[in-house]
Amino acid sequence: MNQTPVYVDVILVVNLVMDFLVLWATGKLAGVRIVYQRILAASILGAIYSVGCVFTDLSPWYDFPVKVIISGLIVILAFWPGSGQIFLKVWGYFYGVSFAMAGAVVGVSYLFQSVPLSSVPDFSYFWLGGGVVCALALGAYGDRMMKERVVPTLLRCPVGLRFGSIWCQGQGFIDTGNNLTDPLTNKPVVVAEYQLISGCFPVDVREAVDYCPREENLFEAIAQTSWAHRLRVIPFTSIGKKHGLLVGLRADELKIQAGNEWLTYPGVVIGLYRESLSPEGSFQMLIPASFVKR
Repeated sequence: MNQTPVYVDVILVVNLVMDFLVLWATGKLAGVRIVYQRILAASILGAIYSVGCVFTDLSPWYDFPVKVIISGLIVILAFWPGSGQIFLKVWGYFYGVSFAMAGAVVGVSYLFQSVPLSSVPDFSYFWLGGGVVCALALGAYGDRMMKERVVPTLLRCPVGLRFGSIWCQGQGFIDTGNNLTDPLTNKPVVVAEYQLISGCFPVDVREAVDYCPREENLFEAIAQTSWAHRLRVIPFTSIGKKHGLLVGLRADELKIQAGNEWLTYPGVVIGLYRESLSPEGSFQMLIPASFVKR
């Protein structure tokens, strides 16, 4: 019976390189500090653990619960997370990158070997190149894609605003940096594009806003309208403007779709913003994160 020789040193080196790339890409995607010495130490631990699988006497150490524990120890050693929440986040990315690399290796194996999809081709270390390319791509470009595409998509949600009996609907963006509050009630303030919500306003309020080009005079202009009782002024600080004032109007109802659930809030102040909040037009409102935290 022919047996394929097993070279422990090759298994050690290959797993060391692959584990290092997995941990590097994990750190990049998770946005945690990467210390290469720690990643190298964790990769060595992972490589040594991988070598043990060739010894039948050690098979109990490769049951599913032990593998999960070892992977957790590798993540802790590589990144030393400061909290349980950060640990779970990094751990999740670790498995995500590992599965992505494994998928890339399998994909390359079927690409370069003519075998039916139902069969498993003989392993070749050449196929690991697919995993290497996958890890490098995830580490180099994955964090940018997460920040520019994935995260913004996850943070957008349908939002409805009611003024009296009229509803305005648009896309909101969950903004963790929106700390504006109504000085009278100390409740969070939603910032909305004027063009989106102007259709809910009475004629005299629209005319006051449209014919008042200067923001500092807008409060006085709306104070002369039928919606003076809804009027608020919200102080804010931004780059280049330490003591800014944003004019707001109290809405009767705010509804936010969070998954399959609609969250409803009465009497929310809506800050008026006359420019576009999103260059691409993908959202028209900034929603404080506190509105979607339960």
